[in-house]
Amino acid sequence: MGRASIPTLLSIDRWATLLGVSPIIWNQMFSENFGATADCGDPWYQFAWQNPEFTSREDIARAINEAEGMITSAMGYFPMPNWTMQERKQTTRPAKPELIARSNTNVRGFHKSIELDHGYIISGGRRQVDLIEAGVAVALSDADGAGGAGDGYEEVATSAAIETDVVDCEIHAYLPSRAGSFAYEIRPIVVTSTGGFATITFNSWQLVDPDLQDMLSAERPANRIDAEDPASYLDEIDVYRVWNDPQSQVTLMWEQPSVGCNQCGGSGCVACSFSTQAGCMFVRDERLGFVGYRPATWDSDDEEFDTANLVICRDPEQLRLWYYSGWESTDPRVTCPRTQMDPQFEMAIVHLSVTLLDRNVCSCNNVERFVEYWSEDLSRLGRDVSHQVTPRDLGNPFGPTRGAVAAWKAINSNGRRIRK
Repeated sequence: MGRASIPTLLSIDRWATLLGVSPIIWNQMFSENFGATADCGDPWYQFAWQNPEFTSREDIARAINEAEGMITSAMGYFPMPNWTMQERKQTTRPAKPELIARSNTNVRGFHKSIELDHGYIISGGRRQVDLIEAGVAVALSDADGAGGAGDGYEEVATSAAIETDVVDCEIHAYLPSRAGSFAYEIRPIVVTSTGGFATITFNSWQLVDPDLQDMLSAERPANRIDAEDPASYLDEIDVYRVWNDPQSQVTLMWEQPSVGCNQCGGSGCVACSFSTQAGCMFVRDERLGFVGYRPATWDSDDEEFDTANLVICRDPEQLRLWYYSGWESTDPRVTCPRTQMDPQFEMAIVHLSVTLLDRNVCSCNNVERFVEYWSEDLSRLGRDVSHQVTPRDLGNPFGPTRGAVAAWKAINSNGRRIRK
């Protein structure tokens, strides 16, 4: 499995697929029969020090993360749903600095609004990861070939049936004994549920033993991972539910007035801290990211918020917010819009990320040509080169490369960009 210590919305396995990298060499394996050709035999490694001449999977994750950050900042929202934690916001204050707001309602009598940093709000809440079942057995099978005869390589991994009532799009698979760490999540997967049982299928190369990939001597030919050896693969996965827990959304925060400590006799007063109260948010404009806020308490039995009064009789000065937001794809190829990225955004991230690489990629001709093409500087002029590009496109904030211009055009198409 392609993994990295840097979190990305677009999985690096999916990135490699879109570039046309062989999954055998991408996952650091070799095979005399599969996945390598005369001009494409060098494996990708986990770390740059394992082969300093070429880009590592960690380098790829870093470039994807940077590209996603650039695109998110430019669009005003995440290219797929993601969580924002502890965003701090100042509430609206009266125009006259000597006044304070005695309530958290506006002139219409409704609760006040604030604008969040990201648009396309789905809900307030935090990311929650709950174990469904650990140590689920996985079987490998060969599904290729005419009449099911196969090609000799077992490329399909299928889990044992898992008893659960969790919806398919909230079921996630991880390498075993990794405590559900994002770095070891298997992406993408296909979940099929029937009669209260779920089955997960994915590619067998996503089960390559990560300990073999991390070996100090992994660059030595004798220690390269054998794609045809069953011992190169793990035979279990851990299955988790990853979902949005709405019970913690807003913390209302009040500054303490500088009036002395008469209430506590002049001693034992807490200084330099906020008075706080739990609250909830409701979406007022989901695209632009405007939400209302109010004090509330979570009812764990009914799983909803109950109304509450302000513990301090004025509008809070600050808010701390947790929420879930991002673009939910309407593309028919996307079956789980909250866990799969829109194909247009996928390619925008791929095109931009390859321009951010600072090392050579593997020696595969198709990958080298892809990176060279999208990394070309369109602002370069000379007797042997000429590009017809508008000054507006060349002046985009991503840069003058072909991939940067393509990504900029993609996020500005169909009115997708929010000008925050």
